[in-house]
Amino acid sequence: MKITIVENELYLAQSIQNNLSEKLNARCEIFGSYDEAMNTNSDIYLINTNLQGNLKRFITSKKDKIIILLVPYVTYATVMQPIELGADDYLQKPFSIEELIRKIKHLKEFYLLKEELNLYKKFIDFILKDIDVEIPKYTFPIFIKSTINKAVEKFIFEISQKENAPIKIIDLTSFNKNDIKRKNMIYVCLNYDKIEDKELLKFLSKYKTIFILPKSYNKVDKCIELNVKTKSIIEEEILSIEEYIKFIITTYQYKFPDTELSKKLGISRKSLWEKRKKYGIFKQK
Repeated sequence: MKITIVENELYLAQSIQNNLSEKLNARCEIFGSYDEAMNTNSDIYLINTNLQGNLKRFITSKKDKIIILLVPYVTYATVMQPIELGADDYLQKPFSIEELIRKIKHLKEFYLLKEELNLYKKFIDFILKDIDVEIPKYTFPIFIKSTINKAVEKFIFEISQKENAPIKIIDLTSFNKNDIKRKNMIYVCLNYDKIEDKELLKFLSKYKTIFILPKSYNKVDKCIELNVKTKSIIEEEILSIEEYIKFIITTYQYKFPDTELSKKLGISRKSLWEKRKKYGIFKQK
């Protein structure tokens, strides 16, 4: 872990350097101005916001890194504006080294979780890229059904992105009201057709709820039947054997292990590997 300290109080800067080197095993460097530190590439920046120079330019150039402000007093110019520009947090002088270490550990964990979340979103995009569904105008609760499970998954993911809300799966056959704790969450409910409790359904309808229905279920008036926009057997076209195999591999390679998938296709695992290579299908491990 590399830390850049931008501070003109040399005694304070050296004290921070010694403590972080010892307690976090960090490699620290000290600069007395923003211009001197501009070309550095560190994981963390500890910045005195009361120095001469272009603070705005410096923070903007480093906003993808962890930035903690070291401020003598709290004003718009020393704290609020830098945070609006991309800084993460601040400490008012004098502060304890323990408090600084706590903030560093907290922000490192936050950035790691943020990176993992972005990777998961990209992975889901990759998994669902071969399915294109039309998202109609909607109001919650949403009732949805389709013969293609992947289409339902794509729909739910798209709604989650539009609402900027996480997803929670709920099995209504074992539902507990304590499972509902947040307003800004998408609650995806399974086994709606097995529930007769109208009060329960009324309770759930107060939230951002999506009910997944079996294709044959026709007891709900306002139900979205997904229109899948993928040129494949989904549209009931007659495909060649090669097109069919390509479709099955692309659609089900993450649902079944290779041994089972090759068995269902009536080919060997080696042939499955050769088909992937031929079609340019790459399976993420």
